[in-house]
Amino acid sequence: MSTVDMAQLRADLCPILAEIAGWPVEQIVGSLRLDEDLHLDSLKRIEVVSRISEHYDFDPDVDALMELRTVDDVIRLMAAQLRDLAGDPPASGEVG
Repeated sequence: MSTVDMAQLRADLCPILAEIAGWPVEQIVGSLRLDEDLHLDSLKRIEVVSRISEHYDFDPDVDALMELRTVDDVIRLMAAQLRDLAGDPPASGEVG
């Protein structure tokens, strides 16, 4: 992935989160809290990391993922890490 497409990241991540959390994919929105709303404990977060690793063929920062609070936080972290791997600069208006 040479440029980071936030919409594609969301489209890839939401089904993973939905399956692991046991939620319908259409109910996964960016503001959902990983702990309080989706009930993703540390073991479930490791499963998320594993699935991201398989899908994107890179190893996300596990420690950073464990500290995140929302779905949008995960998407931003993935975007930043993928952008760094590709050597791309941050997109205009994108928080990285």
